[in-house]
Formats: sequence, C-alpha cells, structure tokens
Amino acid sequence: MILSINWYDWVTPTTPTAAIITGSVFAILIAFMVWFEDKDWKVFFAFAGIGIGVTLLGAGLLEFLGWFN
Repeated sequence: MILSINWYDWVTPTTPTAAIITGSVFAILIAFMVWFEDKDWKVFFAFAGIGIGVTLLGAGLLEFLGWFN
C-alpha cells in the first residue's frame, strides 16, 4: 500500500508519503532553528515553504523515476 509508513522510514523513506512526511518534518525543524536565531516569522515561513517545496519536488521526481518501486 502506497500510504503505509514504517518505523524505519525516517532513515530511508520507502514510499512517497513517507518521503514527504519525513522531509516536511525535517524542513520545519530546520525552519524553527532558523527562527530561533532570527526571531522573524517571515524567515520561518520562507525556510519552511522552500524546504517543503523541495521535498515535494524531490519525492515527485523520485516517484517518476521509479525509485520507490
């Protein structure tokens, strides 16, 4: 099933859903670290948005290339 997530997917995601969730969580964590240094919410949302966007593009590209099959 394509929507299933295993406990070890944080190391190497095995489905596109796991890749998107893992990448989004790490992007938000990094955005919080940047916010902690800068204390500006615009910077937080910029980093989070760019990180999640790159995650979506990367997971889509890997799915297109057949990486998850």
